[in-house]
Amino acid sequence: MKRVILTVLLVVMLFAVGVKAADAPVMDLGGRTIRIQMQWADITPIGPRGQYNWYEPDERLQAHIESVEKMFNCKIEFVYQGHSRDALEQLRLSVLAGDQPFDFFAHSITPQLIADGLIQPLNDIIGPDFYDGYPWIFRRPDPRMGASVGDTIYTFEYNNHSGEARYVLWNKSLLEREGVESLYEFYDRGEWNWDTFEEVAHALTRDVDGDGIIDRWGIRSVNLMHEIIVMLVSNSARVSKTTADGRIEFDLLNPHVVETLDFMQRLYADGVWAARGVAELGEAAMSIQVGTDISGKGYQDHFNTIGDEWGLILPPQGPNGQNEFNMFVDARGAIPVYVEDPAAVIEVVSALWQLKEPYIEDMETWEETYWERHVSGLFDMESYYFLTQPDVKPVFYPSQIERGILFSSSGIEMFRRIIVDGESVTALLSAEQPVFQAQLDEILKQ
Repeated sequence: MKRVILTVLLVVMLFAVGVKAADAPVMDLGGRTIRIQMQWADITPIGPRGQYNWYEPDERLQAHIESVEKMFNCKIEFVYQGHSRDALEQLRLSVLAGDQPFDFFAHSITPQLIADGLIQPLNDIIGPDFYDGYPWIFRRPDPRMGASVGDTIYTFEYNNHSGEARYVLWNKSLLEREGVESLYEFYDRGEWNWDTFEEVAHALTRDVDGDGIIDRWGIRSVNLMHEIIVMLVSNSARVSKTTADGRIEFDLLNPHVVETLDFMQRLYADGVWAARGVAELGEAAMSIQVGTDISGKGYQDHFNTIGDEWGLILPPQGPNGQNEFNMFVDARGAIPVYVEDPAAVIEVVSALWQLKEPYIEDMETWEETYWERHVSGLFDMESYYFLTQPDVKPVFYPSQIERGILFSSSGIEMFRRIIVDGESVTALLSAEQPVFQAQLDEILKQ
């Protein structure tokens, strides 16, 4: 089956060198220099990651850059290559000194970014139709998704590289050997839910070698924060709410949040969810795929080396689940507060990374090329379907600000005590929520 899928799906196509200036809107920036700071310098629209570098362009990439410069009558410079946190520090120091180091940089919405007030809101530019020209996998039904604090939009999707979605990879061969029904059958009948998930996990967890120690688990994951997010979203549980006066408040004692943590705590207590450090990647019967994204070819290939056949499926739905799925990476394109014409900068960036039409000349070819990179590790058409066209309601949740607080060192320790150690859900949440709220109030100045 894998060979058939590869034969049918792998279409190797290359992007055009640049955008045809004559066919695209022209914005005359009067020869102005647009300075761009980048962490991921090797993500370009003209080839695989690592093949080209914005800071050291070869002839082909340089031709693309020059085509964009001609389109906008501007000069493009890539400056201050480095990590996003270093860029933020450079921005802070430069603003204090009265300088303007760059016009665009890649940064997620973090507590530090918002608290410093160094980027400008983009609501006047990014309206409801902003993403209409993007490839469908990167269209955000709400431009605030992964890009805002409350209703204020601060960032936008700038590279169309990955979606960072988390799925469940499952060992099809093992389930068949154990007489457990295919997860695809459960899904087709509308029964792929927490109850089924728990039953399957128990059916697969066992002491295989008879030494009295569990050495095969039903569930495994590699990051506590990500597994919590997967389960919260699968139960449509919200950790915050917005009051009538616009104040954002944590709502950790929301019944659906408590229900989610209770469920995870029970799975750990029953021994069917392997704690980190206990199970090597290849030992798990089933794994919520975390630490990877929608292109998670590396993890798919790793599981395939075990010798069994694996499948990919959406996370199971909780009792309050509303078919939500955390599909998108957070939007990481930010404009410093001093830039007077952010719309022009966004347009230049869109042309450089060929984010949308008209800078994507052939959308069908673009999407075929994008998916070609991500399907070589798949065994079956069901996995391909769940990867490329899942029937879900896309969300980005919790927000980056909420993640930055709840999954800080103190926050993640609270969750570990609840889920792994089995301490009282409501007692710990009640004790810690005021602490988290104070941090949120300080960041948002509310």
